Amino acid sequence: IQERPPGGDVTTKEMYRMHEPLKRIVPGAKAAVLFIHGINATPRFFDEFAASLPADVSVHSLLLPGHGGTVKDFSRHGAKEWKAHVRASLEELRADHEQVYIVGHSLGTLLAIREAVRDDRKIAGMLLLCVPLRIWSQPTAWLRNLHRVMQPAKYAEEIRTCYGTEVDWRLWRYIGWIPRYLELFALSRDARQKVPSLRVPTHVFMAQHDEQVSLRSERCMAGNPAITLHRMPASSHHLFAPEDREIIRAVLRDMCHISLEP
Repeated sequence: IQERPPGGDVTTKEMYRMHEPLKRIVPGAKAAVLFIHGINATPRFFDEFAASLPADVSVHSLLLPGHGGTVKDFSRHGAKEWKAHVRASLEELRADHEQVYIVGHSLGTLLAIREAVRDDRKIAGMLLLCVPLRIWSQPTAWLRNLHRVMQPAKYAEEIRTCYGTEVDWRLWRYIGWIPRYLELFALSRDARQKVPSLRVPTHVFMAQHDEQVSLRSERCMAGNPAITLHRMPASSHHLFAPEDREIIRAVLRDMCHISLEP
């Protein structure tokens, strides 16, 4: 879907280009899928899932404001803009397609739930990955992330698909991220309150080894008949095992195919 840059360090200009949103609008298509990535992540996270969709399904893998660039970019754009961008993207797809589906990861799932409860007529179904209704972080999680970004050549593919912000060794610049993460917690609380009102048919995949989302999040969703819960036994927050990725692709294809039948 998009050319992959070689491993190693990239310039800021290359960073912006690497994480550009993917938009494939098929003339006359009945269905479209909107992909919403996680915090500090990238549209590239969904490339393989978007590629698995039928050619007659439109795709928009968006880039949330502040993502895909520098540390300062992320500091300057917050939840209000994220919500507005998701809403505008959803409205644009809904204007030209009979059915719109949402696939979200982490932060993207919280924004999806918000839109689905606000107006469920606009969404035919959702597939949500690692829903952070209860957020936690293993003490070693940040150290592992730091280890990865310090060795960009070794972890080039993981960095390309999971992380959408340029590394900046001027650590004081990350102070501006604090309000963004406080907003993430606020969105999590808001989504917990909205989940009981969710009526859109929704598949939720939770990772057994998630180092950032507590599996207690499942309890918040277990009583809602619109939600089908799946556990990914061999996956973590960003890295899904091949067998789990295949199940996700199959559920996504099936979700779209059912509604596209005559």
